[in-house]
Amino acid sequence: MRIGLIGAGNVGINAHIPAVQANEGMAVVAVADQTPDRLAAAAGAAGLEPDMVYPNWRDLVVRDDIDAVIVATPQRFRPEIVIAAAKAGKHILAEKPLALTPADAQAMIDAAHANGVTLATVHNYHFMPVYRDIKDILDSGEVGQPEIAVLNYLGVEDRPGAAAYNPTWRHNSADSGGGVLMDMLHVVYLATWFMGGPPIAVSAWVNKRLEGNGDVEDVALVRYIYANGQALVNMAWGVGPGGIEIGGARGRVVMTNKGFGTHPFVPAERLDVVNDVGSRSWTPAEAVAYGMTGIAGNFRDAVASGGDPIANGETGLGVLDAVLGAYVSGALGQEVTLPLPSDHPVYRKGSAGIADLDLPDASPVVRQGLFGTGSAK
Repeated sequence: MRIGLIGAGNVGINAHIPAVQANEGMAVVAVADQTPDRLAAAAGAAGLEPDMVYPNWRDLVVRDDIDAVIVATPQRFRPEIVIAAAKAGKHILAEKPLALTPADAQAMIDAAHANGVTLATVHNYHFMPVYRDIKDILDSGEVGQPEIAVLNYLGVEDRPGAAAYNPTWRHNSADSGGGVLMDMLHVVYLATWFMGGPPIAVSAWVNKRLEGNGDVEDVALVRYIYANGQALVNMAWGVGPGGIEIGGARGRVVMTNKGFGTHPFVPAERLDVVNDVGSRSWTPAEAVAYGMTGIAGNFRDAVASGGDPIANGETGLGVLDAVLGAYVSGALGQEVTLPLPSDHPVYRKGSAGIADLDLPDASPVVRQGLFGTGSAK
């Protein structure tokens, strides 16, 4: 598989290029980025000649000798790139979230289907050993049907983007679509994976409590409701507790991290399973490159077989919708049914559509001017 990498930020260079290089039958043969320094760094990392390096991604997409693209740009640029790549017959591995809006994500999915190409979403935490261990425990029935899951990620590191581009773009809702919950939506798809199906409603509180520029949340306390139970997804940039506990009809599984911190910024130190017949514990294996190697190989295999990757476009859309639904709930102060209807302002505009809602003055979103609501009242 001959791959063109579009987007040479920190994730593109430090994660996607090594992940492809670690898999047989794959190679990054071209790269595109508008920032000269990043383009040169990516070319060096991938060992590319000057004729395979492009300041304009459009010149890369039209090459006949490229089978697939990895789209690792900020999310506001992804829809145009993915749709053009699909029309050019390229298979696509797109970073998360797929887009700023569910409407754009659906257009990306439609383009992939119309042109017979695979669209995969980078949900790489599926390939971290600790989470695969938890999933295996739940699937085995060892703790029974999962009923309540608590996923604490309250010490997420606020890592800047590439200095040569815009290191604070994730703090601008027009660029990112949201703050810590959008940035770490890994935990949202993990909750869905563990609970065995998509959420049907959400209730959330979101706020900004830290100093600094930007109009996105840095803390989100979210309750997702599933057909068979509920999951609490608690997320914050800064310093705070981390870990997972999932309770079922027969027992529970508990993930404890080093220093009780937040995974994967600190390693998972122990998994414990306690049920009606006893208990056991072990140290899970370390994740290799945050599971990116597994995602690359899974994408390759899905294209080769014509099957679905572990996270296809529809999966990416569902997770984006669940995150935006939490923002709507936090802004309105009420439970929100999922998925959002296609005529909802947030479905069409992403978090920018929150300013179009009838928001209560007491909402933390309004008081902090999050998601562009500073000019809404």
